[in-house]
Amino acid sequence: MKRVILRVVVMLLTFTLGVVVDWLLVRRGVNNTPPPCKIEAVSPAPLEPAIALVAPAPVIAPLPAASPKPYFIFDYDPETFNPYGMFYLMEPKPKEFDSFDGIEVEVLPNSDDDPGYITVYKRYPDGSSDGPSAVFALITKRRLVFATSKSADSGIEYRFQGEFLRTDFDSVNGKNIPVLRGVLTRSKDGQTLVERTVSFRFEYHGC
Repeated sequence: MKRVILRVVVMLLTFTLGVVVDWLLVRRGVNNTPPPCKIEAVSPAPLEPAIALVAPAPVIAPLPAASPKPYFIFDYDPETFNPYGMFYLMEPKPKEFDSFDGIEVEVLPNSDDDPGYITVYKRYPDGSSDGPSAVFALITKRRLVFATSKSADSGIEYRFQGEFLRTDFDSVNGKNIPVLRGVLTRSKDGQTLVERTVSFRFEYHGC
């Protein structure tokens, strides 16, 4: 009987010791557990719009103004009529045209691409001559009409409306004989500066 009681006491002590040990370990483990980390919500920074890189536009030098292509009307037979040469202003010259040298006519009525040119020449004190060329011209066996562009140095323009007095250019070449006569007009910025009736003699180039 004593042995049974002793076993019961031992079992109760063992059970009690186990419960105490278990309680101590679990409680201490719980108390020693670090508190959970506090997580703060962070709002994302607003995205800045991307900046597009634009290359600077290349600087292009302006092109020089193109000279207007002349518009010539030919109404004659080049086989029988060929006003190809220099028409010099005859003396006495009007004082308003004392430096005016003449009209050079080098036209190509049979060409589809290049009609040639008609140029008005002014004589300078150093003996050189220069002037604007016609941008429009009408040439028939009887008449010569043209209008020039603006002179590069002064902006002067010329107009001429005349008629041929002779068409036998071989016979009058280099002679002081009136071959062409008409009204010569000098203007600037659309305003007529001077207008006179003048006559011209004829020379082939190189004569």
